[in-house]
Amino acid sequence: MSSTSSSNEEFLMQVLDIINSEALESENEAKSSNTRRYIDRKHEATHVHLITDYFVEGCKYSDENFKRRFRMRRRVFFRIMEDILNYRKDPLPEYFRYFHLRVDARGKLSISTYLKITAALRQLAYGNTPDLFDEYLQMSEQTCRESLMNFCKCIIDLYKDEYMREPTTDDIKRLYEAHEDLHGLPGMMESIDCMHWA
Repeated sequence: MSSTSSSNEEFLMQVLDIINSEALESENEAKSSNTRRYIDRKHEATHVHLITDYFVEGCKYSDENFKRRFRMRRRVFFRIMEDILNYRKDPLPEYFRYFHLRVDARGKLSISTYLKITAALRQLAYGNTPDLFDEYLQMSEQTCRESLMNFCKCIIDLYKDEYMREPTTDDIKRLYEAHEDLHGLPGMMESIDCMHWA
């Protein structure tokens, strides 16, 4: 083998090494720019803040504020939360387990049940996007979305037999009578024209 061909091979090897090292550098940069940035949201402090705002004796916001913001009374909120946490089925579906407090692989406590249910209810009440509640509830968009999806599955399992069934003839009769007593308008079941009366 001549010395020129050997020096050409060495040169080509050096060029290949440079190209490979540059490719590795750009690949590492791409990987580092695609990684999610961790935000320490201080879930424990947010939980305490939410509890003192809405759920303790002498809380910051009144019953009227609670009803307006959650679109339900406190006792209904507590009933739903207790029903989710006390649901018993073997094996327990993952969407119920989602609301139980757990410790993650880092030894950190999961987001509280209050925060997850509040995130789901606020999305349902206001029809807003999941990322809107990050500032007050300190929850990521993905966690808010998961809370809503799991909450809806829980509600269906818990209440479908009682509240999501077809109304009976007696149910319809009672609704007609209640509507007529309240608004003075008989026979307005499912009438879009009279929705403003409800």
